Amino acid sequence: MSRRLDPLFVSVTWGANGSTLSRSLAVASHAQRFACVDVLLHLSCTGLTREQLAQVLNMAKSSGVRNILALRGDPPQGKRSWMEGDVSGGECDRAIDLVKLIRKLHGDYFGIGVAGHPEGHPSARGEDGNKIEMEHLKKKLDAGADFIITQFFYDVNIFLDYVQRCRKSRITCPIIPGIMPIQSYSSLLKMTQFCGISVPSSVFERLQSVRHDDEAVKKIGCEIATEMCFTILRSSFMEKDFGVQMDVDGFHFYTLNLERSSTRILANLGAVSVLSEAGRSVAREKQSNQMKCDFAHDVDDGLAIAETNQECNAAALGRERTYSISEQARSTRRALPWKPSAMENRSKEAVRPINWSNRPLSYIMRTDDWDEFPNGRWGDSTSPAFGELSELSHFYSFTLGSDDDRRAMLGSCPLNESDVHEVFARYVEGTVPHIPWCETPLQPESFLIQPQLAKLNRYGMLTVNSQPPVDGASSNHPVFGWGGKGGRVYQKAYVECFVNPDKANRLTRMVTDNPNMNMYAVNYTGQELRVGVEEGGVTALTWGVFPNREILQPTIFDPEIFLVWAEEAFSLWSAMWLNLYDYGSDSYELIEKMRDTYYLVAIIDNDFTSGGKDGSKFLLLDSLLEVGKLSSSSST
Repeated sequence: MSRRLDPLFVSVTWGANGSTLSRSLAVASHAQRFACVDVLLHLSCTGLTREQLAQVLNMAKSSGVRNILALRGDPPQGKRSWMEGDVSGGECDRAIDLVKLIRKLHGDYFGIGVAGHPEGHPSARGEDGNKIEMEHLKKKLDAGADFIITQFFYDVNIFLDYVQRCRKSRITCPIIPGIMPIQSYSSLLKMTQFCGISVPSSVFERLQSVRHDDEAVKKIGCEIATEMCFTILRSSFMEKDFGVQMDVDGFHFYTLNLERSSTRILANLGAVSVLSEAGRSVAREKQSNQMKCDFAHDVDDGLAIAETNQECNAAALGRERTYSISEQARSTRRALPWKPSAMENRSKEAVRPINWSNRPLSYIMRTDDWDEFPNGRWGDSTSPAFGELSELSHFYSFTLGSDDDRRAMLGSCPLNESDVHEVFARYVEGTVPHIPWCETPLQPESFLIQPQLAKLNRYGMLTVNSQPPVDGASSNHPVFGWGGKGGRVYQKAYVECFVNPDKANRLTRMVTDNPNMNMYAVNYTGQELRVGVEEGGVTALTWGVFPNREILQPTIFDPEIFLVWAEEAFSLWSAMWLNLYDYGSDSYELIEKMRDTYYLVAIIDNDFTSGGKDGSKFLLLDSLLEVGKLSSSSST
């Protein structure tokens, strides 16, 4: 969700009396390090001493957490709700005391959120509850809290009235409404009764006839939540009707670890783009008779931008595997082509080598202990300012499930190299969700060349990384855009693949005949091939030009780092594929032979404006397909 939906933050919950301390901190730290998203860590003072709370805050700080949701906690044991005068049972009686403690110990280091209750304070209801709520809110904000996240609700008018009362009470901080998608009829009853949340009769009427069908309830629940969000958003434009400022700073979805409903609501709101079923149907039909997508020319700007027409885009997006809405959804708000880490020590990191683009967790682990990170320009990769690329991540592997699950994806008994080629091709087409070198499904920009990549893999050029050329696309382009509005982005064509020695020699001749291309290759034993390059030299593969800023080059190729990556890439043949088969079996010997004889090849086309055949923008891919076709014919 953090990768595809790009939320402002995710919240991580907290067990009573700190019962989930280690797990909550681990999830929060990993979310910031690897999912690259800011975390709001819940922290309740129930049952904890001030010393224990201070220890938790120090641990959160050392884990990179910068935001705390300060809570009193769950009601005392044996009670369903708080009563007036109840305290937490710890040394901080209420949330306001926790807010004061955080500010006393850490100043402004943490951003602090507090809970808001649109239907009145939990210890009282009606007018008394509303009055107590406003009093407590003002005290918490005066103590140093920064923003409010509300309890979930289903009556939008209650929330809008709450915002109006807050603003009239001179509470000017951001108020983020809590939205809980309805997952089932029984959970709706349980959660609303436990939390004392009122539900309009219209909601029950819409759910009554389908209350035993969870999928139908979820669908209607998404419709209800979407309508609620639209109503709240419209209120921001109707301030004159309320007499106060009614701006809303976002929505906080209580996902309950179920992502599809939240994703569907965001898609309904237009916050993320999702390919429709109609679009996928067109895609499948087009893909059956069109295996080549040409890049269109942007006539308006007079720039050769790597874009496709609607039909071509649909063809490229068509994939056989059924994807969940969460996988199909995509937000286009990108600061860089790759997702930056949310850890404070990496805040200035602005450049990364392309080799780990499909294994970003491995790269983060390799560089986790660096004191500095390249900012703007990569420079000398051996500089002690950055540090060495740790060897530890050779042992890092994302989960592909059990051995049986991996054999189902990678092949239960491959006997020929073509069996392995087919696995790579099916990954590109989307019927295999992962391969050892790629943690995630194909990225959107590769959809544009999906048919050609699949064909290339069936020719025996096993791609693990690629990007098409881009010549001055708008920085808010839905596929290639990054860096904000008002800029232009560029990138060189790049392909990285495993090939057998015969194809490596053919690629050497291809690059020799194309003076704008560079080729770097290495095999398992460390034997190198370099064509069209001099020793050393870092190549910018992606760069952007923006108003009032220096040219940014966030993605580079470094020959020395390529060799470091190659060690990891070859080790993955053993660690994640070879070990699936019995020692000495035909499948074992096949994978071992491919690991020992294939080259890992990286080819760069430095002329990002060059055209291929028949008006295609991807000269490099055309050239590779020609080599693959010739070598396949020769072997036949």
